[in-house]
Amino acid sequence: MSLKKGDKGLMALKIDLAKAYDRISWSFLEKTLCAARLPQDFIALVMACISTPSFQVMWNGGLTDSFKSSRGLRQGCPLSPYLFTLCIERLNHCIQEAIGSGAWKPISLGQGGTPLTHLFFADDLVLFAEATTNQGEAILHCLELFCSASGEQVSKQKSCVFFSKNTKDSTKKRINDMLGMKPTNNLGSYLGVPVIHGRVTKDTYKYILENIDKRISGGKARNLSLAGRVTLAMSVLNALPNYTMQTAVIPVSVCDLIDKKIRAFVWGAEQGKSHLVTWETICKPKEEGGLGLRSARALNLAYLMKLVWLFLNDESALWVKVLQGKYFKKALMGGLVMKKSRSSRLWKAMMEVWPAVKQSLIWDVRSGHNVNFWTSPWLSDGMILTDHVHSDGAGIRWEASVTELTTETGEWDWTVLQPHLPNELLNLIAGTDTPDPELGEDITTWGPEVDGRFRLKSAYKVVVEWLQNEEEDGANPTSPPKWKEIWKWKGPNRIVHFLWLVAHDRLLTNVERKRRKLTTDDRCCFCNAGPENAEHVVKNCPRAKQVWNILGIKDDYLTVAFPFADWLVKRLHSEKDGLLFGMTAWYLWKQRNESIFQHKTFDAEVLAQRIKSWTKIVEQAQESDRLTNDESTPKEVTSLAWEPPPAGWVSLQSDDSVRQPGALAATGGLIRDHLGRCLVAFSGNLGACTITRAEIKGVIEGLNRAWDYGYRKVMVGIDSTAALHLLTTTDQEDQRYLILIKQFQRLLNRNWEVKISHVYRECNKAADYLANRGHELSLEVHYFSISDSGLSFWVLYDCMGIAQTRLI
Repeated sequence: MSLKKGDKGLMALKIDLAKAYDRISWSFLEKTLCAARLPQDFIALVMACISTPSFQVMWNGGLTDSFKSSRGLRQGCPLSPYLFTLCIERLNHCIQEAIGSGAWKPISLGQGGTPLTHLFFADDLVLFAEATTNQGEAILHCLELFCSASGEQVSKQKSCVFFSKNTKDSTKKRINDMLGMKPTNNLGSYLGVPVIHGRVTKDTYKYILENIDKRISGGKARNLSLAGRVTLAMSVLNALPNYTMQTAVIPVSVCDLIDKKIRAFVWGAEQGKSHLVTWETICKPKEEGGLGLRSARALNLAYLMKLVWLFLNDESALWVKVLQGKYFKKALMGGLVMKKSRSSRLWKAMMEVWPAVKQSLIWDVRSGHNVNFWTSPWLSDGMILTDHVHSDGAGIRWEASVTELTTETGEWDWTVLQPHLPNELLNLIAGTDTPDPELGEDITTWGPEVDGRFRLKSAYKVVVEWLQNEEEDGANPTSPPKWKEIWKWKGPNRIVHFLWLVAHDRLLTNVERKRRKLTTDDRCCFCNAGPENAEHVVKNCPRAKQVWNILGIKDDYLTVAFPFADWLVKRLHSEKDGLLFGMTAWYLWKQRNESIFQHKTFDAEVLAQRIKSWTKIVEQAQESDRLTNDESTPKEVTSLAWEPPPAGWVSLQSDDSVRQPGALAATGGLIRDHLGRCLVAFSGNLGACTITRAEIKGVIEGLNRAWDYGYRKVMVGIDSTAALHLLTTTDQEDQRYLILIKQFQRLLNRNWEVKISHVYRECNKAADYLANRGHELSLEVHYFSISDSGLSFWVLYDCMGIAQTRLI
């Protein structure tokens, strides 16, 4: 609106309802509930809940007589927001009637854009119309009609009107006089986020910085340990800007200030403490040597990526329709984007992250008509097949869709693919489901997640990698120690963070102090034997060795030439004394500081006893916590053997085999009667796919063979709980297996009886044998003769009822 040109001006009214909850008429509420066609019993119960409470007021030190209210909704009551939303919906009905009669003319942002009349969220109301007196009268009429019925009252002193740039001053004055509301050049904030009308500065978002300052200014926050500060930073400080970041572009300077404040708080800069580890390292995931904090700029970009994702996948949302009408012309993955030089700040930011979003999108092939086989990312890893063609490309139809490279029987057209693609890609294609026209249009999925759903965590990782690629001088990280093993250590959290510093060799030892030019002498203050680094403090110093010996750690082990980081991890996870080791390292550092700064004398025997005492306390606390939280039932040894189906039924058991992640998968299965006789046996090499996909394909293949052979009562047994859940759950959240699940459901809908259940692997030996045989075969399903020696052995094994034991 601030850039609007032409003769017709626009206006936005920000309406304030005085005491919105307190003024709702109960009779209006009851009529609203009836209009919503809610059950009368429920309406009576709701009205009783809001009309029966009584109140007392403290007056001059005493309580008045109790009294009841006659209107309003109580704030804090869980029902109130829902009831108020229903009431405010009646105002929407008034507006729609005014639009239908032509009295209220909606505005449109862009030619042919979505009509826009109002934004409602509880009592936050914004109305839009053309800037004319007729439209002002229509708005007043709707508000007066609603207020007279509901008991609400518009606070005209707090309400305001914002006009587009092209509205004449005389028109503004006439409308303001008629509405009785003040004009404004700034609508302030809506739902807690500033409504931007012009240039964005630091002051626009200074409230975020002020909120962070409030959280860290208290005395309790200043007295926290490193572990406590990190926890507060992750749970509170990092989260404070999140709400604003979801819909706004925060200036880089503000993001840098947010990071600066959090960084200073984590290291205790207000107390003059040093920043021991770089902010870039701290913002890495814990498994990569960081603390899991997030950079404000990268987080803001990740939220913008989420907006782009929603823009592509939620076309029914009002904000998406508005942006589409104003900026956007084509919604295909390669067709975004339409830029305008005078577009909004948010749209420009969304376009800034579009390249990172685009490279993370993968097609979920359904019908396969809209996805180019050669140039679109549709395989599981998002690769483009044109980059891997090893022939001269002669005879390739580069414009072919995925569905055009399948045969009439629904298989991949290997005669076309094999001459042009390497075997590893042929295996990957073989493990991918062929299109199914009944599933509708192809959709885009989020590549970094295995289930295709957008998640902020993976988006943040994509942003970090994207920003690093833009840095020309980005250094490659050095080989880190086993950070996961450090964070798995079962001890106090503050000591875990200490061990993290030790692994980084960033304790403020004399070596580190000399590097920071805080001293000129890097020798150990106690032994003067050499440079004092983290390894010297906890391992090589004679004082440390003395304590280790008292605690039972042999001196010859401590002198082994072992890389310090590896030694640290190995000792932390010793089954015998891993907890004792971590506690000892912490107390050695603590004792070192007490000796230097508090002039306490060192006594190895006293220190060792102190370490043992505190280690015992921690062990007792952990055991108590384990007993309190352990609700699992004890496991029992159970004998398991294959059980034949009832007479008249056949048993179908299938299994999968993937010998290593990302390798070729195989499936196998067999059909047996109630006497245990093998009727059908099959194996198949499925190419490169997941274990769950192989399991489901085995079930589908077995059911198809059972139907073809005329069996109409089939008991299916599989040992994969994940596959069983997918096949028996109606609400399919995981879209990766949708094609297979639809195939399975179509099989179930045939005129037969099929029961599916879980069996343990000990009862599935024959199917397991057939699945492993599949690795030796070509990319298709093969059928086995019953006389096959290996198959005969396992069939006989099951028929004899030989049992195996398992903890269940």
